[in-house]
Amino acid sequence: MSRSTDSAAPGRLRRLTLTAVPPLLVLLVPMVLVSLYGSRLPDRAFVENWATNLKYAPTWDGWLTGRRWSMVMFEAVLLLSFLSCWRVPQAQRGVVAVSFATFASLTTSTVLELTALLDAPGPVARPAWHLAAEVAVTVVAGALGYRAAGPVPAPPEVTAAPPPHEPAMALGPHQRVLFVTSAWSVRRLVFAVVLGALAALSVGNGSGAWQGTALLALWALFETAQARTSLQIDGSGITVRATWLPVLRRTAPFSLVRFAEARDQAPEGRYKLDDSPAGWGVVSGKGPVLALSLSDDRWLVYSTREARTAAALVNGWLSRQRQAGTA
Repeated sequence: MSRSTDSAAPGRLRRLTLTAVPPLLVLLVPMVLVSLYGSRLPDRAFVENWATNLKYAPTWDGWLTGRRWSMVMFEAVLLLSFLSCWRVPQAQRGVVAVSFATFASLTTSTVLELTALLDAPGPVARPAWHLAAEVAVTVVAGALGYRAAGPVPAPPEVTAAPPPHEPAMALGPHQRVLFVTSAWSVRRLVFAVVLGALAALSVGNGSGAWQGTALLALWALFETAQARTSLQIDGSGITVRATWLPVLRRTAPFSLVRFAEARDQAPEGRYKLDDSPAGWGVVSGKGPVLALSLSDDRWLVYSTREARTAAALVNGWLSRQRQAGTA
């Protein structure tokens, strides 16, 4: 049986470097700007929320100190996120994209705000195009970061048939497979409502930092889109998709599946449509789950009452294909 030791190793150092460097640049850019143009700036840092809370606006040195602490915390969060998905290259690409997008957003905002304050006696109104420019740069930078992280290493393919003790459906040489089921997640719906409420509250408070509000809103939509999911098993493999957002889908080809089994509960770990060290899939509360052992030592799981039938169908397909290949 083919087993993977660490499929994330190729390119991991590259992805780690690309995660760690952008927050350092977020610190460097404002320091350089204040150093170069300090004599042309107001005596107080009328930037970000301090443009409205004039009474408490810090000095430029105080503002830079606050940013240092913020970036140290952000760097720590990024690195911890990267370490938590040490063996999951797809998730690491996502962390790199977040690092790039945050760097671009904060840096663009800083450059625009500081240049607008040059030779100004106090705070100035920010032009409407600043926000549009920040959003555009953020989206482009996130895409560039995802691309710069490089391709995801391909997991090894499996050639051995499932173990004989696993349930397997006998399939004729010309029979096709098709299995479809769906599931709801009330927990995701409730979580999405909470996130949406927090996003609405942040708008009502008149915060000048749009990034947090946008993140909460997108997170709420992402959770809502995954509240109803479906599982389909056919000749192309095992596909899990979000019913309300069909583009949100993942397919595990049969070549990456070792075997399938029905379990009373999912293997220990976190399972969503995005990757985690344990694997991916949909677990909607207690009850039986279809658990697929993947070639990268992780699991694909899906909650369904027909878990045993689905497992037998997958194992039957794998046995027929692989035994025919070795005949």
